Amino acid sequence: MQFKRRHRPPQSAQAILQQIAEVVHNPTRDRFELWVAGDLVGVLGYQTEVSSEGSVITVLHTVIYDEYTGHGLGTRLTRGALDYVREQGARIRPVCTFTKQYLDAHPGVVPIAA
Repeated sequence: MQFKRRHRPPQSAQAILQQIAEVVHNPTRDRFELWVAGDLVGVLGYQTEVSSEGSVITVLHTVIYDEYTGHGLGTRLTRGALDYVREQGARIRPVCTFTKQYLDAHPGVVPIAA
């Protein structure tokens, strides 16, 4: 028996993943974690430097586990981390290539450290 879909689903799998994905700041491990339906699916590691000029957060790496790549979750994780940087009034130093590419595509999101 063949099953034919008569209608497109109201949302794509990518949209559903975006809705149930949660970015959690884990300051004891210096990282942001991405959780989907109770599973840890990605991390963004960082390092913070504080000087008289303010805080600089260096993004070291962004990792999304293989089975979750290609659904925009790396972007979701990066946006969550950048929201935190903005809330802290900090500057960012993107060592991570993914974060650097995101900032290049979205200039002015947060101040970049020299």
